Amino acid sequence: MRVLFVVTVTVIMGACATTDSAIYSHTLQNCLSHLSAFKKEVKRQQVSDVQVVSHLAFPYLAFDRFSQSQLAAVVTDNDRSQWLDYTAQLAARQRQAEFNNLVVNHFELPVLDHCASKLTEEAKHNDQVWSAIVQQEIAIADSYETWLRVFGLYPISSQLAQSAINKEKKRILLGFHTPQRSQPTVQYRLAQRPSKTNQLASATHTQAPRANTTINQTQIEAWFNRALSDSTLNWPMLSDSQISQLHTYYAPLIAVEQSSGITFRPEDNIPGAVRYLPLEEKPAVDTSQPAIYLHHSYTRLYGKTYLQLNYSLWFANRTPTSSLDPYAGQFDGVLLRLTLDHRGRPLLLDSIHHCGCYHMVFNLSENFTFANASPDIETPLLFERIVPSYGTMPPSWSVTLSHGEHMIKQLDWHEKSPAMGAKPHALEPIDYDQLRQLPTSKQNTISLFDQRGLLPSSERLESTYLWPFGIPSAGATRQLGHHAIAFIGIRYFDQPRLFEQIVRPVNAP
Repeated sequence: MRVLFVVTVTVIMGACATTDSAIYSHTLQNCLSHLSAFKKEVKRQQVSDVQVVSHLAFPYLAFDRFSQSQLAAVVTDNDRSQWLDYTAQLAARQRQAEFNNLVVNHFELPVLDHCASKLTEEAKHNDQVWSAIVQQEIAIADSYETWLRVFGLYPISSQLAQSAINKEKKRILLGFHTPQRSQPTVQYRLAQRPSKTNQLASATHTQAPRANTTINQTQIEAWFNRALSDSTLNWPMLSDSQISQLHTYYAPLIAVEQSSGITFRPEDNIPGAVRYLPLEEKPAVDTSQPAIYLHHSYTRLYGKTYLQLNYSLWFANRTPTSSLDPYAGQFDGVLLRLTLDHRGRPLLLDSIHHCGCYHMVFNLSENFTFANASPDIETPLLFERIVPSYGTMPPSWSVTLSHGEHMIKQLDWHEKSPAMGAKPHALEPIDYDQLRQLPTSKQNTISLFDQRGLLPSSERLESTYLWPFGIPSAGATRQLGHHAIAFIGIRYFDQPRLFEQIVRPVNAP
């Protein structure tokens, strides 16, 4: 009994030390307890969303690599407010997904959201709470496993792999320069009107909002000027409506090559919507309605914060080219990320496949050039000076993807939409958050990703020989926040200062 008493007291004291509820106003004690109970139940039912990081002491906030990189720069009350608004928004999106994914749910989302809002406002004005947040030093999960590199003799294996990596890069570069007319393509463009039949997105209210497309460069620049003048962190946080309009304004034309070879599978080359199949109890890509997933992010580059527009395409499979193709398998996709400067104009474009593979960087600015490569880390595929033009029409860009493996083969910028022989198919816009809460035949939803941020049914044979580089299940599709993008060295797609390793100002030494 004495041992049981000691253990019980220790657990209670540990819980108190973790949440430290005494630093909050007395009126918010119940709110903090309620949110903590919700997060514990989410963890108990194993439906935690790992796109961002939670901490039990602050159940009303969530954290990512960008928010943690900004924390040291927070000085003024305005800085604190902006940082807390950002992390509270991350938490709100995570909370909605986790709430919908609970199998047994006795909570009410409006109550949880109300409590989170109250606690966020408290943190803005309570120095003790803010000090606790700063001192906690919340770590973002590492997508590299050190023990794999140790047993894989990484110093040796990385040297041996360098020639193979260079050979693969050369193959991709040769493919990129192939003329677009060498293969027939099917073209897709973001839908200009919302679909009346998009039951997938409306089921959980996460369809990407449709936007007014009549904006122009002058209006966009005014948005950025206003956002930057309101931010002492030099951080252009626009409204959801403005970001939605930017997604539409800068949406690319997507061309996907077709093929008639032995391995021709037309359904593998249609960007679709991810659905959960209740009878099979597994996810799959529905190609009956072409779709594109949207989200936004931020990056740091030489002291400035920039907004990024993200466009994700999902394909049913990567088509095998042989009976033992190590790269083939269920699910494939490409993430296109457009970084905008402080005038709201294209600055950089980069892309990866959803496994984190094939990182490509396109320089769109005359003010930057690529930095000298470091021998300690794998260099992405670099494309210099593809500069958009600005005239009376908005700059428009088109991307051509190869059939089967969906590799970027061509990128073009135009002053206006390129001439097309046929009208593009409409891509239904869907919020990326939909993937965190796919509707099922039951009352709850289910995440596409597991507790490691991986899509289990997307494993690849290549992982059997790539494990020495420290990336578990290499080649498998990953959730945002878990994209390791280098086999040699360590690099993440959402690394806050990623581009500082890749580009430098033209006049810099």
